[in-house]
Amino acid sequence: MPSFVSRRLSWLVPVLAVLLFVFSDAKPALADDGPCFQNLRRCYFNAAAKSSFWEIWAAGLDCELELVDCVRKHIIGR
Repeated sequence: MPSFVSRRLSWLVPVLAVLLFVFSDAKPALADDGPCFQNLRRCYFNAAAKSSFWEIWAAGLDCELELVDCVRKHIIGR
């Protein structure tokens, strides 16, 4: 039967390891909106100028797909 101390340490060691991993390389987050969200705003503005509901909907969907592609390129770097 394990002692009280070893049971307590077996729970505490993984928690401390995770906390050490999370806070070991802490950097402030970059808080700029970047070109992706500026392009999204511009794209939504252009989409809203379309004439029919379906054109607006399709253009808005294009805007969202372009945003996903831009963010992916920004994160991955390709």
